[in-house]
Amino acid sequence: MDIDLARTFLEIIRTGSFIATAERLHITQTAVTARVRSLETQLGCRLFVRNRAGARLTSNGERFVTYATQLVQTWETARRDLPLPHGYDKLLSLGAEISLCNPLMLAWVQRLRQMMPDHAFRNEVASGEELQKQLGLGALDAALVHQPEYWPGLQVEQLLEEKLIQVVHSYVPDPYLYVDWGPAFRSQHDRALPEHIRAALSFSLGPLALQFLLQHGGRGYFRTRVVQRYLDEGLLKRVEQAPEFSYPVYLVYPRAAESPALRLAIDLLREAAEEEYDWSRWNYEI
Repeated sequence: MDIDLARTFLEIIRTGSFIATAERLHITQTAVTARVRSLETQLGCRLFVRNRAGARLTSNGERFVTYATQLVQTWETARRDLPLPHGYDKLLSLGAEISLCNPLMLAWVQRLRQMMPDHAFRNEVASGEELQKQLGLGALDAALVHQPEYWPGLQVEQLLEEKLIQVVHSYVPDPYLYVDWGPAFRSQHDRALPEHIRAALSFSLGPLALQFLLQHGGRGYFRTRVVQRYLDEGLLKRVEQAPEFSYPVYLVYPRAAESPALRLAIDLLREAAEEEYDWSRWNYEI
């Protein structure tokens, strides 16, 4: 069976509609429909009932979810693991959002290399949405994200508590910088601070926004661990009585993929998370 058929089937479940799936997969809605028809023909049963609200699984479709997931995971695992680098017979694939690469992901990889020298490691940096999609496909063993999606079969563990707080440059308080920290933040921020919904300067990457603020002034929302150094130095000040927003760090991994190697890797991550780091570090010249 064409693996893309199973991938399309699972994507429809996640998005809830053929239209959204076509957009996510960058194909036409006609192509999505053709893939579903081909899959239903091969299986000899109907998988979806379509209506104005989207697409709903039939009873046969619900039963096929487990098989489709296993098919995709098996294929992705084979593609990932074959061939392994010379001299290695084991591999762990790990992911993290870009804001968690330095120092947390870096410290984790360093510990892994020291404590698991017989393993090869593939380290993926992407958006939280993309990382969790790869987890669902079996292309990643574990990932660090800020806003996990609770899919069946995924284990979600809060690793660190974190907040987004409003800080202001000590000498140049304007303009307001709108930093997009994801859907949950957007919703909460826009309700609490409607006057700042349409800011003249907006950023989709926190580290970039922080560098702008430090060099040119302004105010905006940033992670407490990242700005603590600048608060201590007096370059930034915390805005009193400004709303705060929760922004924890989570570890996500498929329960079915848990193995002794992954359990050890997770233990090493927990140890790394307990260490003190300068979270403001980021080398833009790399």
